[in-house]
Amino acid sequence: MSEQAPKESVEVINSSTQPEITEGAIKITGRVQVFGNAPQTFIGIVSEDGTQYAVYPSAKEEELRALQGHLIEFTVMLLDEGRGYGSLFLMGGTVTPLSWEILQ
Repeated sequence: MSEQAPKESVEVINSSTQPEITEGAIKITGRVQVFGNAPQTFIGIVSEDGTQYAVYPSAKEEELRALQGHLIEFTVMLLDEGRGYGSLFLMGGTVTPLSWEILQ
């Protein structure tokens, strides 16, 4: 159901060099975007190459809403299966943000 992210848009993190990051985490540089129409809105991450990722769980969505408009480097786990409302619409896959850094 969900597609894997293109290799050029993500960097796989080696957990042996960064033990605080879960093995298999990837980095995505992009922006937070709100999708849908009120009252059915959801948060996604749009990478610099235009790939749209759904965010799961919803608690992370609430944190990310305040970051709209910023260019951000996210460290995320790409989930094997789509989860949450956003995964029905955003075909880049579903991610759980682990950390992020505002670049702009």
